[in-house]
Amino acid sequence: MKQPSKGFVMVASKRVAFYYSACNLMECIKDYMPDANVTLFCSPEFKDHRCEDFDNVFDVKNPDFLREKLYGMANSPYDITFYMDCDGEVVHEDIATVFDQLEDCDMKFVVLKDDPISLKSFVEKDFQCDGVIETMKLCGGVCLYDRRNSLVRDFMQDWYDMFWIQEYKETIDESKHWWKGHNIKDSMLRWDQFTLWWLVNKVPKYKDLKIGEFDDNYRWNWFTSFKRNEKGEYNLVKKHPIFIHHSSSMNKGFDEFKTEVKL
Repeated sequence: MKQPSKGFVMVASKRVAFYYSACNLMECIKDYMPDANVTLFCSPEFKDHRCEDFDNVFDVKNPDFLREKLYGMANSPYDITFYMDCDGEVVHEDIATVFDQLEDCDMKFVVLKDDPISLKSFVEKDFQCDGVIETMKLCGGVCLYDRRNSLVRDFMQDWYDMFWIQEYKETIDESKHWWKGHNIKDSMLRWDQFTLWWLVNKVPKYKDLKIGEFDDNYRWNWFTSFKRNEKGEYNLVKKHPIFIHHSSSMNKGFDEFKTEVKL
């Protein structure tokens, strides 16, 4: 039986700082997994000699779109894909076990919980929909998924297409504004995690997808905004985090970085 292809996907668009972060993240992965397959989706103008170190480099579809990460996820070249936001670093050898995490699930995410670590780390988690208070619990910073399932492929494409409508709603026919009539506040439309919540909870087509949580949850996406205990230890994880996510601390607008580091 042919073995499924497995690999990592990351996306760098909009700001050049993401490109240099992606290069660093790829090197971190290969420090622990020298034979790992790593694919980058990238804005064409960011490319330089560092692209040679990736296994594949593809152009993003719309370089100015805020969430081209969703395009990369939808177009992964691997059967089993671990998507990672590129503004972070791998810091533990257990990254080599990531593909074993999928088990019998179609997708796995880190799950946000009402605990002292993550409770105040996100701008918006709770919102009203159809008169009910709902909570976004699935974090889209990393995602392990099996593209051999056609429903998973459709899910990823819908995630991209639906967020596109959210982002460009002023230019798109209101009949396509799928959130209309559900009492959704406008501020929720800036989050791709809201789109993720909708697909999982409101789209009947995807009700049978097996969506799981990573073992030792936060190890796989430890935000720098998460609080440690008084001893500086990482709470709520059994071992040191695997992926440290700098999303809340990175200067993502530092475009001058390109000319300072280019060799």
